[in-house]
Amino acid sequence: MRVRLETRYNDYDSRGHVNNAVYLTYFEVARHRAWRVLTGLTADFPFIIAEARVRYVSQAKFGDPLAIEVATTEVRTKAWVWSYRIIDTRDERLIAEGSTVQVFYDYDQQRTVPIPDVLRTNLMRG
Repeated sequence: MRVRLETRYNDYDSRGHVNNAVYLTYFEVARHRAWRVLTGLTADFPFIIAEARVRYVSQAKFGDPLAIEVATTEVRTKAWVWSYRIIDTRDERLIAEGSTVQVFYDYDQQRTVPIPDVLRTNLMRG
């Protein structure tokens, strides 16, 4: 799945580059979109982030048109991995890549739980 991204003025540092901390927010934008596509849910996110990794490849500057690609790369019993690629849509230049580990979580019981079969199937497709 590819998500086009409109950068915001506050994404940039004083040199006009996207600040390194913002890339995790970009991953979050893609993650929420992927979740909505996979589940149809717009508000319920029954998972927590257990791990996040970012590798910075090239700089994004003010006004660069960006897109985030997100794909499921691993599904475990209680967790799955989404991998991300942020690219400049003008030339497909890789800006950053990374991954997050989502753990299915029951907030009422405050514990991790196995991924339901329907979600597991959808994750394996995405």
